[in-house]
Amino acid sequence: MNRHQRDMRFGSQSETDIHPILEEHFGILKNTKDLVQYGRHFEFDKVNDEYFIEIKTRRINHNQYDSLYFGKNKFLKGNELLQENPELRIFYLWKCYDGIFGWEHDSSPYSIKMQGRCDRGRNEYNECIDIEQKYIKPLNTLIEGAGPQR
Repeated sequence: MNRHQRDMRFGSQSETDIHPILEEHFGILKNTKDLVQYGRHFEFDKVNDEYFIEIKTRRINHNQYDSLYFGKNKFLKGNELLQENPELRIFYLWKCYDGIFGWEHDSSPYSIKMQGRCDRGRNEYNECIDIEQKYIKPLNTLIEGAGPQR
């Protein structure tokens, strides 16, 4: 098994492990890859009638760096989903060594930067949404937040 496959398995197992914790906060969730209308490569991992959730698993403490990031493609898909249904709430979560942390779609300033890695045998750099730590919240306080700036 190569490094990319190991990382993918690690992330998938992490999503499975935290699923019950997420349901305590967001209600019953389905895996988008199991739903025909979304498919295996949909931008978000979990869904229900109120939420779309993207999960990134990181082998760091959440505040080890000044910011955390996710792919700009996910942010653009979030914009599309909100145009279709403005009542949705969209969250980007990071499961780190020290807990689960997140940011609600468009809820604070962000920057767009080239981010990624090249340690798995290929260039994996893309435009990413970069969120400063001061805007990232622990899961248990995330939903009660102010919501998106619209």
